[in-house]
Amino acid sequence: MAHETTDHPRGSAAIGRRTALALAAIGAFTVTRPTPARATDSPIPTLPGEAWRDTTRVSRIGQKPYEVIDVVQDGDTARLYVPWTAALRGQKPGAMVWFYHSNGSTHTAMDGAYAYPGQLCVDQGATSICPTFGGPSTWTNQTSIALQTAWSAWVRATFSVGVAYARANSGGGSLMTYAYARGMIANERGIYLANATYDNEELYSRDPVRIGSAYDDDPAKIAATNPARIGQAAWKGKRFKTIVSEADFIVPPVAHGLKLADLARPVAADVRVQYHDGGHTVPGFTHTDMISTFRSWS
Repeated sequence: MAHETTDHPRGSAAIGRRTALALAAIGAFTVTRPTPARATDSPIPTLPGEAWRDTTRVSRIGQKPYEVIDVVQDGDTARLYVPWTAALRGQKPGAMVWFYHSNGSTHTAMDGAYAYPGQLCVDQGATSICPTFGGPSTWTNQTSIALQTAWSAWVRATFSVGVAYARANSGGGSLMTYAYARGMIANERGIYLANATYDNEELYSRDPVRIGSAYDDDPAKIAATNPARIGQAAWKGKRFKTIVSEADFIVPPVAHGLKLADLARPVAADVRVQYHDGGHTVPGFTHTDMISTFRSWS
């Protein structure tokens, strides 16, 4: 029997306060090593495919040092937030959080929409990664799926991952749900959807130009890798939380977040639905709530 938590839209403000308090109380996703003394002596070596690295940063809340690194493989770029306590290959396993950028964005979303939640992950000792996945709007075409496979292999070869989670806003939900249902990420324990997409054919029916362009305008290709066509059995034992708004007319929850919840609920380990009244705008409380949710699944 799946566990479900449903919060009414009017409870959003209270939820935000509770999750903020919870954030202060929770521990890291995994056991972490002591933080090095000075931010000028980074213990993070050059990563395979590393193309750029910023000066060492310090997280806003926890004041934890971390590296911002761009890695390129197969012509695709990913941006990572790597805390100094990151679990590199051969070390004690740690946590990895995958961020899926929204439609029209790239790996730079790690320093945009996901900058604050990425820093909160740093405070938990978790490494974050946000690949471009082939372009700003590739949905679940063959390019993005192949790159998901490649990035999953790169992460396994570079880090010691004991547990993985994922977060998507808006259009990033399609690839995130597809990858989770298909088991494309090792040790993935749960995902977090914020106004996130799920049924690509429903999107295509309302916006054939934008959606179709990623699939050579071929409806059969869209259907072939539509996460909404993956059977219920794929969600057995899975965990996810979906944040939805009944006023979201860009990603209507009845065809996306709520549709996934209805499908998975009979077999999933944990299904959570929370409403907000902000339309398609992702509410600010999702950042601390994401951390609390992942922590509850640890």
